[in-house]
Amino acid sequence: MPPTEEVRPLGVEDALAKVPLLRGLSGEQRTHLAKRTTRRSYPAAATIVRQGDTSMSFYVVLAGQVRIEREDGRGGRVLLEELGPGGAFGEMGLIDDLPRAATVVAVDPVECALLARWDFQTELRADPEIALALLPVLNARIRTLNARLAAASAEQAR
Repeated sequence: MPPTEEVRPLGVEDALAKVPLLRGLSGEQRTHLAKRTTRRSYPAAATIVRQGDTSMSFYVVLAGQVRIEREDGRGGRVLLEELGPGGAFGEMGLIDDLPRAATVVAVDPVECALLARWDFQTELRADPEIALALLPVLNARIRTLNARLAAASAEQAR
């Protein structure tokens, strides 16, 4: 049996660079955000965030896999996505404190970097250019959602 290769977690700055929301930031801006993160480990099958809970942090996966699920209204769950290193969830928690839209569960042991909402907002106040760098990404998400809704509406009309 060959020896197993140890998988090293991504560094926080490298992980932040992979997050689509943060790609427009400079290396220096990502460094400032990385310094404000905390690392947290979760065992396999642990619930990291639960749908409906208060949203106060943004998570970036440094090692392991997570499963994002949403309750279907009938007691079941629908798999939305699986994420590995460099994947991120809870972005909207940086902007508002509305309830979580989904549950995130560790598929295997997971290490995440967490950025608290108040720390992110402190960085925004210190460097408003961060907000300007996020706007095109958020705008693209809105356009994509609008296109999906239009396609679904057209499909229903048929």
